[in-house]
Amino acid sequence: MAITRALPVIIIGLTTFAVVPSAPALADGAELAFLPSTMTVTLLNEGGKYVVVDMKKIEKGETCRLEKDSVIVKIGPGETSGTTKVRYAAPQLSSGGCPLLTEFELPDATYSEARAEFEKSKEEASNRIEDIKKKLGEKWDEFTGAKK
Repeated sequence: MAITRALPVIIIGLTTFAVVPSAPALADGAELAFLPSTMTVTLLNEGGKYVVVDMKKIEKGETCRLEKDSVIVKIGPGETSGTTKVRYAAPQLSSGGCPLLTEFELPDATYSEARAEFEKSKEEASNRIEDIKKKLGEKWDEFTGAKK
């Protein structure tokens, strides 16, 4: 399971190193996280969102489903006390799922758990990239375009 989550982070990392050697942070203060479990969330987007897979619009206040390990981005504190407002950062391809960029709130404890899972996977991916660099040696520099 951890390998499955780490793979996208590894690919993003390799692509970042290969394309943009000094890539800036995602955004000022932006935090990525993995949703810790499958859950139904309440859409907070003004005007709702259109779900392509279901060919229907979900209005603000309606619910949709997000799968475990979905990538989310922290927006800031939630409107409800003890919550964090987040945005779904990837398209849902199955029926009944949430559309790209769905905004919703998570309890602070759930968000903390989600963030910890992301950090764990990020560390695993960084370690794997370092192992690949060591194994490839000079070929890594050729791959990334880095010169010594």
